[in-house]
Amino acid sequence: MESLLWPVYSLGEEDHAVRTRGGLAFSGRFSEDRDEYEAIEVLRLAEKEAQLWQSAQIELHNENHGSVDLVNQDRVSNVSLEAEYSGYRCFVDGSWKEGDKFSGTGWFCTSSNGEPPTMGAANLRRSLSPLHAEVKCIIGADNQEVAFFTDCSDLVKMESSPTEWPAFSVYLEEFQSDKEEFSSFSLSLISRRANVKADNLARKVRTEPLHIIFVINIPQEWLF
Repeated sequence: MESLLWPVYSLGEEDHAVRTRGGLAFSGRFSEDRDEYEAIEVLRLAEKEAQLWQSAQIELHNENHGSVDLVNQDRVSNVSLEAEYSGYRCFVDGSWKEGDKFSGTGWFCTSSNGEPPTMGAANLRRSLSPLHAEVKCIIGADNQEVAFFTDCSDLVKMESSPTEWPAFSVYLEEFQSDKEEFSSFSLSLISRRANVKADNLARKVRTEPLHIIFVINIPQEWLF
């Protein structure tokens, strides 16, 4: 569990990927001549994400709060959060607000073997959009059975159909490679009500005035 949970995706034209013991992290600067980040591509991406974000809010409003849409490499099906499971369940969320200095990421993880929950939160340089903040919450691990849960439908679609998201190709390629280190992986869509703890962590850390990372030792009031 020591290497299980670390934020790995910090998106933006000033970042590059480096490998850590827990997966991937991003720092430094991309080469300024990377075509992916030309001004016209950023504008197109912003326009597309605005439309996707509006659509996501409608989907979330109409969700059935008692079910989960499971997306993995093999099939698409509905499962219940109350069903038995093995390995770990990790609830993730990103928080983004226009004008804020940082975006926030939060995760809350439970184990099938009865271990105490583990959790973390970090604020990062503000993302281009809410979707970028959600992508930052995908986290790496070594040889673990992990089921991830998010309330961002576009994040689930991105993971299941990466070729349809060319603007995120650099990060999705790294993510696909890192995902192979899992012994079992799934990414599921849940309602916002079912993701309260991760949502609270992401929102609280987003508003902190300085860059900060919490792992395990979280202010208890942040969970409620």
